[in-house]
Amino acid sequence: MLRRLLRPAATAAVAAGLSIGLASASIAAPAVDPQPWRLRTPKLTEDATFPKAMLTSLARPTAAPPLANNWSCKPSAAHPEPVILIHGTWENAYDNWAGLSPIIADQGYCVFALNYGNTTGLRGINATGDMVASNEEVAAFVARVREATGAEHVALVGHSQGGAQARYYANLVAPAGEVTKVIMITPSNHATTLSGITVLGDLLHLKQFGFAVLDLIKMPSAVQQASPDAPFYVNLNGDGETRPGLDYTVIATKYDEVVTPYTQSFVTAVPGANVDNITLQNVCAQDFSDHLSVNYSKNVAQIVLNKLDPEHPHAIKCYFQAAVAGTTR
Repeated sequence: MLRRLLRPAATAAVAAGLSIGLASASIAAPAVDPQPWRLRTPKLTEDATFPKAMLTSLARPTAAPPLANNWSCKPSAAHPEPVILIHGTWENAYDNWAGLSPIIADQGYCVFALNYGNTTGLRGINATGDMVASNEEVAAFVARVREATGAEHVALVGHSQGGAQARYYANLVAPAGEVTKVIMITPSNHATTLSGITVLGDLLHLKQFGFAVLDLIKMPSAVQQASPDAPFYVNLNGDGETRPGLDYTVIATKYDEVVTPYTQSFVTAVPGANVDNITLQNVCAQDFSDHLSVNYSKNVAQIVLNKLDPEHPHAIKCYFQAAVAGTTR
């Protein structure tokens, strides 16, 4: 008798458990579209490599990357978050993002890119200033984007110093909920040895001399990114590297010659934060992108698109990417 009474209850419990399990699985791991992203880029530019884009930016140092900074753009229901691109040290919005910006915009996102941190007066050579002060420029640009678009939330995509700047803003400056995604490409999230140059400088007692020269020519950010005790890094990493409720992605390359060792890019999750530390070659082994060409990698572009829209991921089609001359065309 007791067995007959318990059997329906047990059946119901198993069914409920399966239902909950399936629901959790659908939230945690949405189905991947087997078709890879179609990386259609309007032929607004032939600057498909970093060297070409850099040459263009020397002539047009304040130019926005293709399809970026359309201040009349309004986010769609499918892509409600404007994407803000933050460049790296000694770079500018154009040479850093001429490859990736049109790819993201072509998928229906409003895309914006800023130039910041110019302390030398050399046009197009940006992100050289004090890193904490530079973040104030990032904050002002985010506010401008939100005001123009009416967006409640934004997604930040940063390269090199720009990745660390994105995390600094999301962790320490932004109001809760304003930033939902921080996507960092070869970010200087921790102090770097610059392929061992700073270590060699220590051994030869030349490191402080080199730092003094960089400070003299008004490039403090280069010094700070080799100094773990710089205020920027103490603020950023001293109380946990991430924040609950935020999604962080790091894309690093084994061939990084600037952020070294390349694992210095990776961050550690605190409870409630979602972190995906990706080594590019574990996704596409034939990608030889280095620090500067990584933003022109078709493989990186597909990873970024998946992270911008994690509810609708696509399979990644791997392409061969050469160092320096990696191309998104």
